[in-house]
Amino acid sequence: MGSVADMDYWMKRAREKDEERAKRAREETDTQLSAEELKRKSKHAGGTGHHMGDWIPKEELEKFMAQSRGQQAIEEFEAKHNRIDNSNVGHQMLAKMGWSEGQGLGAGNRGMVTPIQAGEVKTQPLGIGAAEVGEVKEDDDIYEQYKKRMMLGYKHRPNPLGNPRKAYY
Repeated sequence: MGSVADMDYWMKRAREKDEERAKRAREETDTQLSAEELKRKSKHAGGTGHHMGDWIPKEELEKFMAQSRGQQAIEEFEAKHNRIDNSNVGHQMLAKMGWSEGQGLGAGNRGMVTPIQAGEVKTQPLGIGAAEVGEVKEDDDIYEQYKKRMMLGYKHRPNPLGNPRKAYY
């Protein structure tokens, strides 16, 4: 027969196990609820809620698709999203001189229509002419485009538990 101390030890251990099981059950429930919420949000946004591509933000997806269609599509995308509104000082100065949005600059309105964009800040030490891993090109085939779109979705996927992430792409 065991002593009272042994019995206390085993009772304490059983309580700890029960508390641990209850904690895990709460975590599973919380994870399930947050996953259902994310899935509902994805379906509301027009996705199916279970595909990696559903998590790509709309603007990022539009930019990706423009890159896959070529330089002209990229320029149209940038002109649409980088529009300068009338709160900009340069826009106000040009308007005072008779220019209106959509017209070209200079005599006969035949100059530039879209504003000059500042260059990208180099964040990765890539060589001259090297592209980033997930950067889509016009000459990529359908399979390559799909792979790169899924890489983009992986970058924007939900993280309900707040686990640390590495910058894979």
